[in-house]
Amino acid sequence: MNILTKRLITFCIALLVCAVESFGDIVTVSVDDFAGLSTAASSTDLAITKSENGLELKFGTGTSSLGRDAYGTGTSTFGQTGAWFDGSYAKFGNSANQQQLDIRITNNTGNDAKLTNIAFDIRKPSANANPTDFQLLYLATGNSALIKGPSVAGGTEMVNLAGLGAGTISGGINNYSEAVGGNIGGTAWIADGGYANFRLKINTGNASAGSQLDNFVVSMDVIPEPATMGLLGIAGSGLLVLRKRFGLNS
Repeated sequence: MNILTKRLITFCIALLVCAVESFGDIVTVSVDDFAGLSTAASSTDLAITKSENGLELKFGTGTSSLGRDAYGTGTSTFGQTGAWFDGSYAKFGNSANQQQLDIRITNNTGNDAKLTNIAFDIRKPSANANPTDFQLLYLATGNSALIKGPSVAGGTEMVNLAGLGAGTISGGINNYSEAVGGNIGGTAWIADGGYANFRLKINTGNASAGSQLDNFVVSMDVIPEPATMGLLGIAGSGLLVLRKRFGLNS
């Protein structure tokens, strides 16, 4: 094998490495310090914006047209340790509207991205019957666009109040991890530069019953531009040709 062939092989391998590394990248944005990040004037209101890894996560004011902000923030640890030791959470309760929290996820990664998972913790006193359960819903308000399908271009926007997850709230600390794709039976996309609005709705037989939210994490799979996918095909084809031409073993 001559020096030119070796260089061609090296070049094709380098292209493959670059393409594979760009094939998909899971990125996250999270909020656990709700009281510390809230810019609301009162502890009974909630306004949070957190940017991380090309994603922006917003709670309350500036999300949907209603901007439901639950019942603000709290700082008591309630004697808990571990996940709740920081004593900083969003709180629900006091009225029906305050059992709802509106959320906006904006994709600024530079590529279209799949919404893969939304995880969070909810706590209620062990002795309390309420609240009973939650729903995670899509809000088709403003320019919000959560696209279901093989791609942003090839899919359609989900309907308003489409369910993305649900669960029972037991006494104590509950850890939830909602795999969005599995819950909707497909792939959920947010276009590059676009956003999608959501609502976490707490269901209860007593509107004044309280509960707390903490450790909210959004995960998205960033998909590279078609040019990168073409790069992968070119590199793979080049290596295949070289293998056939020179009888190279794998």
